[in-house]
Amino acid sequence: MKTRHLGEFESHAGCAAIARAVARSREAGRDALAAPDLHERAQLLRRLGKELLKAPEGVGLEGPLAMAASMAAACLRDYPSGKLIPCGQPREAGDALTQRVMMPRAGVAFLCGSDAPQMIEAMGAAILSGLPCLFCAPEQGPLAGLAETIAARGLLPKGALQAIAASPAELAPHLSPEDVICLSRLTPGAFALQHHPLIAAGEVMLERSAQGQMLAILGPDLGPDSPALRDFIDQALSHTTPGLPAPMVILPRELSRALAGLDVLLAPYDAPEQAATLARRACPGDLHLISQDEGFLCGTLRALGGHVGKAVLDQTTRVSPCSDRALRFMVRVEITAAPARMTELTGIWHPGAPVRQDGHPFRKVLGALCPGDRLVTASRRITQADVEHFAHLTGDLFYAHMDAEAARAHPFFEDRVAHGQLVVSLANGLLVDPAPGPVLANLGSDALRFYAPVYFGTALHVEMTCKQIIPRPGADFGEVRWICRVLDDKGRLAAQYDLLTLVRKQWPEPAAVGV
Repeated sequence: MKTRHLGEFESHAGCAAIARAVARSREAGRDALAAPDLHERAQLLRRLGKELLKAPEGVGLEGPLAMAASMAAACLRDYPSGKLIPCGQPREAGDALTQRVMMPRAGVAFLCGSDAPQMIEAMGAAILSGLPCLFCAPEQGPLAGLAETIAARGLLPKGALQAIAASPAELAPHLSPEDVICLSRLTPGAFALQHHPLIAAGEVMLERSAQGQMLAILGPDLGPDSPALRDFIDQALSHTTPGLPAPMVILPRELSRALAGLDVLLAPYDAPEQAATLARRACPGDLHLISQDEGFLCGTLRALGGHVGKAVLDQTTRVSPCSDRALRFMVRVEITAAPARMTELTGIWHPGAPVRQDGHPFRKVLGALCPGDRLVTASRRITQADVEHFAHLTGDLFYAHMDAEAARAHPFFEDRVAHGQLVVSLANGLLVDPAPGPVLANLGSDALRFYAPVYFGTALHVEMTCKQIIPRPGADFGEVRWICRVLDDKGRLAAQYDLLTLVRKQWPEPAAVGV
């Protein structure tokens, strides 16, 4: 007997098999993928890519497998370890902080289509987001063989990746909140799926574009010698990845010769209104629309309507960070919490959270450090000799540092002032521990701001607090970010910056054993 789901979608002959596969996926999601933190899932994906590149099933899929591995590496590099991954800057909310965070989903990723490069890229993003995956295609193909290899070798937890013979429409009775559906193309059955109540309510995420493929529309105002066309060829097309679908370019027929010989799919049009029709057939999610013709831009966007998820106008060089794309399936939630709780949840220290002062932090190995570890340095008084020596050493003889009369005429200064870079250099000298130890290198600084002029005779000290610890799996060191506040003798903030260092996981090193 056929059953109905939410009054719209019928079950099919293979419904029982699909239900069993979905149940196995949900069990894997609860027991295996959702539990580890992002770094563990990224390591899992990296190992998966390496093993598949050695397998016969990986032949011809080197590009997408390498992309999945690079997505994992980007997450290891760009995000701290933890359950809640911050996105954007926190905002003050009275005595608390408000922060948008990304969290793993609790659903299943249904990857619908036979386009192996696109489905493998989506699989990588799903695993990083804590989602078990189902390759769904009406016919057997390379993705089914890939899933069998992964299961046979135990490269993912049991049930975390399966292949089933199913069309998008057959998935409708099995959807639950927090699921993700990735469609390689918009078939009639897939189009009907867009009207599923859970998708319409936003409880199930639907990605309906050929995400691996760039789609661009070149306007009728472009000629063979147009700078915009040259930029598009030289810059936008240089970001293509081997193994992924070739970029598709919809363009005036007379421009076809200018792109001849490039690894692109050309779709020429004879009349401007044909461009949108060609784009609808391609079903783009992200579109680059390149033209200075306002009428063409507006008309094309109106004609495309809901067929495009995002349009980028006249920007051919913008490439989203790999780590941003890798985590696109994660749940975004805005949380409000006291600084101490926010620090616990995100692993990033926030002002107002507890601090710990128990010796110089630079003497601690990575595992002994905690966000909130603090050092308050001794003071150093800035002298005229310091400023003049620094000025002649660097060649920075700006009048506000060297000429008292000119400095007093300055609208901001009362007298000669110290160089901002001198202040930072002296601050780094105050906080450093010179003896050999776990700190290996200074990688630089971020977010440097000068808040007040520093005059001769001012005594400065530094308040340095461990902000964030990012272990590097597979390496014997990790990265530590420190908030450094440079304060004068009255407690006023003169400068602030984030210092980045590499710190060993173990110190001292074990003694070498003789042969």
